[in-house]
Amino acid sequence: MNTEILHIPFFPLNIFLLPGEQMPLHIFEPRYRQLFEEAEGRDFEFGLPYEDEELKRGFVSICRLQKVVKRYESGESDVIIESKRIAELKDYEPVFKQKLYPGGYVQEWNNAVLNEIPSDGLVEAFREYIHLRYGTKPQPTNIKHYRIVDLAASTALSNTDKMKLILLDSAERQDRFLLNAIKYLNLLLAQESSVENGIILN
Repeated sequence: MNTEILHIPFFPLNIFLLPGEQMPLHIFEPRYRQLFEEAEGRDFEFGLPYEDEELKRGFVSICRLQKVVKRYESGESDVIIESKRIAELKDYEPVFKQKLYPGGYVQEWNNAVLNEIPSDGLVEAFREYIHLRYGTKPQPTNIKHYRIVDLAASTALSNTDKMKLILLDSAERQDRFLLNAIKYLNLLLAQESSVENGIILN
């Protein structure tokens, strides 16, 4: 379901982040140094616009500055941003309200089914994914409050797969899509581990 139209600054990376995903960035261009200086001082939201050529759709991850990790004498900085919610891209502006940085119009995207609780099968596949990727398998109690979107945000999905997920209109379909995606990632991780240990699977 679509909701209100917002006019917000843009930081164009052509990356799509799901709510809860964080990303470290090195800020060096003057226009984006201006954006992040204002984001730090005024605590406002900005968008990461992403247009997918396969799906022919444009979405925006609406983000906030979480932390300035390091400042440089040159004025550059290392920061961490976090996606808070999703919007559909409506219009792009090269200049936002007489600033150096761009902006545009977005329409908030409310896909409530992403907030549904995942199935037991999806949780187990996710636990195996974390084990294969990081070497430690989380206890079910540690992720019992995770929603489908939380699991997706913690998984190395492609930008296109993230968009396919949010476009699904039922929790059951989203759960099944994410389960299949994680099973495939688990297979790749298991094969990678076998090669590193000198075992070739066929």
